[in-house]
Amino acid sequence: MITREVDYAIRTVLALSRRGASPSASTVAVATADLAKETDIPFRFLRRIVRKLVEGGVLTSQRGNGGGVQLTKPPEAISLLAVIAAVDKRSTKLNLCTITSANCPRSGACLVHQELLALQNTLEARLDQITMPQLIQAATEECSTLQAVTSD
Repeated sequence: MITREVDYAIRTVLALSRRGASPSASTVAVATADLAKETDIPFRFLRRIVRKLVEGGVLTSQRGNGGGVQLTKPPEAISLLAVIAAVDKRSTKLNLCTITSANCPRSGACLVHQELLALQNTLEARLDQITMPQLIQAATEECSTLQAVTSD
């Protein structure tokens, strides 16, 4: 299940992606307080999420005057799976047995274990293919469609 923490992490990375706040761009780091306002995420919660995204290699953080956060890579090189895994690796898992077979004493005899593993691999592969610009583009197209429908 996608937790609120994961949702906030995705929003954070998308906001930085929209700004072009990556090392390859000549942008300044974004202050966490500004990011909290922009994404409507409580500041204290965002600080904890940013720490996890930094530890997970998705963001860099610099303290002090002119400090803030940036993406570690260009947005097109950051997958949805990378963001989710940086914050909560278990949130994409279908069952405990897909993390490690040691979690289930019946994994060798279980009738659904192999199917769950196949589904788990498919899910992770798909999440790894989805990049931040793809999500931004899909949201932009959806907004354009909604505007067209409501203006008719």
